[in-house]
Amino acid sequence: MSDIIHWEEIATGKMTALWHPYILAGAVNLLQGDSTAGKSYLSQAIIAALTTGQALPGAEPLPPCNVIIQNAENSYSHVIKPRLEMLGADFTRIKSIDESDKRLSLMSQSIEETIVKYEAKLFCVDPIQAYMNMYKLETVRETLVSLGQIAGRTGCAILLIGHLTKSQTKAQYRGLGSQDIFNAIPSVLNLGKVDDDVRVIVHNKSNFFEVGSPIAFTLKDGFNWIGEYDITLDELLSGDISPKRGRHRERAKEFLETILQSGEVSSDEVYTQAEAAGISRRTLERAKSELGIRSIQFAGGWVWTIDE
Repeated sequence: MSDIIHWEEIATGKMTALWHPYILAGAVNLLQGDSTAGKSYLSQAIIAALTTGQALPGAEPLPPCNVIIQNAENSYSHVIKPRLEMLGADFTRIKSIDESDKRLSLMSQSIEETIVKYEAKLFCVDPIQAYMNMYKLETVRETLVSLGQIAGRTGCAILLIGHLTKSQTKAQYRGLGSQDIFNAIPSVLNLGKVDDDVRVIVHNKSNFFEVGSPIAFTLKDGFNWIGEYDITLDELLSGDISPKRGRHRERAKEFLETILQSGEVSSDEVYTQAEAAGISRRTLERAKSELGIRSIQFAGGWVWTIDE
């Protein structure tokens, strides 16, 4: 007879994020993009921030944590470590399972053992295509189930880095290999270029939280975050966008400073004009908070005012 699970004994859990809402803790996550998009560089910037306790865009800083890197494309000594040095990573918190003799199997027991031994909060695999046959459906399913179980037991975020295809299929499914990967992973990020300088992360899929806003960064003169960016997934993947569009919150701040420069304005009027300008209410509220704009209630409703 099979072992029985008694549901009254199952503890109710709550999903958390390592980088809210983009990278889930205790789950498998996917970052995918074209080969020149900067996926590895981005993952290394995230790793540097995690090992030093720096805040990632839109999130609160977390205590410094340990991470595990498995990279089959770039030299640890010639490429990855110099980048991490430039990004200010704490190398005492970075580990890798030795693959000098044999490529690591994603079904290996050593993955969970290493995560537990070093209490790692992130396990990064780059690229996933080097570690798994993406076109063997049963292999994909079995591997993702195994990684998901490891993540669930340890609370570690597993981040898979993957390449995109050149297909004309729906944007969210343009991962290299089986569509099962997209369907099975709860948080999927797409990375693409707007121009030679600006790269944008679009939160393609989120099963547990509201999808995060697109986030931009630049690799000009090193890695630097830009902030929220105005772009859709289809625009990002097709390249059909002007680089001049872009920064969500900066546009919202400029809008608010302009509309309130002559004094108080009713909140209804602010929201109406913001919608007409293509600025979402969430972005508007964040810009309002950052500018220190106050809401004042009168008998006829609310007005917004900005202090000089």
